[in-house]
Amino acid sequence: MKKTLLFLLYFVAVQAAFCQVRGSDSKENLQKSFLAYNKLIIDQEFEKSLDYMLPEFFEIVPRSQMVTLMNQIYQNPDLDFEMGEPTIGEVGDIRQIEGKYYSEISYSYDIKMRFNNMEKSDDEEQNRMNQNLLRLALEKTFGPGNVVYDEESTDYNIHSIKNAYGISENGNSDWKFVVVEKDQKFILEKLLPKELTQNL
Repeated sequence: MKKTLLFLLYFVAVQAAFCQVRGSDSKENLQKSFLAYNKLIIDQEFEKSLDYMLPEFFEIVPRSQMVTLMNQIYQNPDLDFEMGEPTIGEVGDIRQIEGKYYSEISYSYDIKMRFNNMEKSDDEEQNRMNQNLLRLALEKTFGPGNVVYDEESTDYNIHSIKNAYGISENGNSDWKFVVVEKDQKFILEKLLPKELTQNL
């Protein structure tokens, strides 16, 4: 009896340790996938980057339209746009909900934007007001204090802080991603379980 009890305790301890290692591996796989996804975007390999997005998203916005939109951002002659690699802040616990696994990721990255062909006035005060209005519009998207205008280079330097969800069928591999944009809650509600979107 004692041997059976000891074996049972040993088996439970080994299983717990295995689960912890698997959880750690799963988070590592999630982070690697997320960085690979972002690298493809930075390298403008948009078609490949979409393999990391939820297939259900393309029922809302067709895949070909997404590629066109991404190309328009990066190839717009009126905008110089440069995005840095993301820094992952925190990866939440992997939770099983309705047969899929979810983990929230907080991350940040830096963007440089330069608006070409902006109307310049002979009135310096008018130019400064236009720059401030544009900075305020960008701050509405990226948050107060996260946008700095560089008068010398005429770049807007932006620090973007975001959240995303990683979604996997098995909780370990083949991670897909959805970026959390609060003003697109109606889209997120079609892609994520209610308990993940109700507090947005």
